[in-house]
Amino acid sequence: MFGKNAPSFASMSAKDIRDLIRVTPFKPFRLHLADGKSLRVSHPDFVIASPELAVVANELPHGIPGELNLIPYEHIVRVELLPRRTAKAA
Repeated sequence: MFGKNAPSFASMSAKDIRDLIRVTPFKPFRLHLADGKSLRVSHPDFVIASPELAVVANELPHGIPGELNLIPYEHIVRVELLPRRTAKAA
């Protein structure tokens, strides 16, 4: 679906986001925005794909969802697939 390099999109859609969050096992990704900001999606529950925009929660410590960001699809310029975080040894 999405290669290791960050792909660019002419126009991101709700289907594109749903495809990313339905990958099994889930792979974290970063949405790069037109204004230069980026949002890390570390868990599929941290993003919702509505018809007009993506709702992305910032991750707080210990993997808790925080502030919500409402991102129109046309503001997403590329997606970067991220390595999964490994559990730290106790």
